[in-house]
Amino acid sequence: MRTTQLLSKSLIILLTVIVCSTAITPEAYARIEAEPGKKYKLTKRHGPWMIMVASLRDIPESRRSKGLSAQEAADELVFELRKRGIPAYTFSQEAVIQRFNTLDRLGREERRSYAAQRAMISVIAGNYSDSEDDVAQKTLKYIKNFHPKVITENGVYKKTPGQPGPLSGAFLTINPLLSPQEVAQRKQDPLIAKLNSGIEYSLLKNQGKYSLVVASFYGNSVTQTATSRFQNANETLKVSNALDRAAENAWSLAKALRNAKSYGFPAGAPRNIDAYVLHEKYRSIVTVGSFDSADDPRIKEYAKLFGSKMKPHPETGVETMTAEYFVIPGSTPSAPPSASWVFDPKPMLMQNPKSR
Repeated sequence: MRTTQLLSKSLIILLTVIVCSTAITPEAYARIEAEPGKKYKLTKRHGPWMIMVASLRDIPESRRSKGLSAQEAADELVFELRKRGIPAYTFSQEAVIQRFNTLDRLGREERRSYAAQRAMISVIAGNYSDSEDDVAQKTLKYIKNFHPKVITENGVYKKTPGQPGPLSGAFLTINPLLSPQEVAQRKQDPLIAKLNSGIEYSLLKNQGKYSLVVASFYGNSVTQTATSRFQNANETLKVSNALDRAAENAWSLAKALRNAKSYGFPAGAPRNIDAYVLHEKYRSIVTVGSFDSADDPRIKEYAKLFGSKMKPHPETGVETMTAEYFVIPGSTPSAPPSASWVFDPKPMLMQNPKSR
């Protein structure tokens, strides 16, 4: 009896392990919204790399019977995937009609047309930085072997050699709403993500598409030590300290700009300035603003505010091009400034990296 109980317990444990290893998808631990009847449509925010799960289209009315439409089936498939922790979306591919001129049997010119692409509803899943992403590969493998109820119970599919399941033809692709250039721009350097993880005022959290670089801080000893033939521990420490100081200066400036009104910068400032920090391999930068378009009129306003200007030289009085600066006065009129920063002569617009 005891042996039977132990055997049953072991069998239960073994079955649990098997179920867990085969039923839980690579993304199942993520909290993905899944509401019956809700539509999840693909946008440019998704991706850039994704899995093309399936493309569905309605059959001609003459052959149509009761059942789900292509859109309804796609929405149901999205729901089934989302219940398993896989972010999925629908994407409508409109019909493309090609028209051309030709000659009939009598030599008369006539205008013809044909459907170069039929209207389809595609189901696309996942949000990956590149095609080699480990989660992307595991999820693709899972989807290829997945038998969704909406297809296996309500639909008909033909088995083909090498594709035994309804989703065996799934493959990785870029978000169809993005151009290859946009995909390349969105690919993030893992080092940048690591350097900026958990940073206050991080540019990775900027929700806009663009921001304006107004100040750059470099590690002063990087060039010298990087080209040094003999690099000892002290030199390495100098590089680290210089970059740390650059990072600290950038963060301090961003914080001060976010409280610019209290410091009177610029003179008569009506509001604080939304500033951000980005740490790169050899420098830290401060940006201002969050813009969805490169033509946003606020960009010119900020560029004029922070860019260099013609000002009289304090000694000669001759007007020269002078970089703008931000000074926080000391506690008393005779005390040295508490802090000061010099802005880049020419602010530059940059496309924002995104946190993943």
